Amino acid sequence: MNNLIQQYKESLKVAKKMYRSATVEDKKVIAGMISDLEFAIEWMETGRQPGNRRGIERRAAYQRERSFDPLLMQKFFRSSEPVYEWDDHEKEDVITSWDRERIEDALSVLTDREREVYLMSRGYCLTYSEIANYLCISSSSVQTMIQRAEKKIKKRIKESLFCMCS
Repeated sequence: MNNLIQQYKESLKVAKKMYRSATVEDKKVIAGMISDLEFAIEWMETGRQPGNRRGIERRAAYQRERSFDPLLMQKFFRSSEPVYEWDDHEKEDVITSWDRERIEDALSVLTDREREVYLMSRGYCLTYSEIANYLCISSSSVQTMIQRAEKKIKKRIKESLFCMCS
């Protein structure tokens, strides 16, 4: 990694030399290159995105954790029968019956609306605004339903012996 950082720094020096003697049109391009090189060097040296005050390791637990593996939720969604009018995917057998039972048990505590919104977000990977447009509700309502659903799912996973077994 140190070798790569050193190569980037050398490229940065060359780019800065080129910038001094470049024409006006070329300075715009070279300035972008310099900016990108500085961004990449800072990212590699600090191990986090430049401009962020905290890395992922310093985030609060509720910001890092997910109730289910996102890929598992997408597999569950693709392997279930389409139930909603917006659901136009083809069924695939990509999830084990044990995982299906665990997910269905955890999702059983959700209301129909919460389940629909949660599956749209976590299974179909739609943004809050897309979900809001489909369901004719506000994005903040979608966010609230997702947060409520995740809280219920986390509680169910902690309390259910069925969900704890993995």
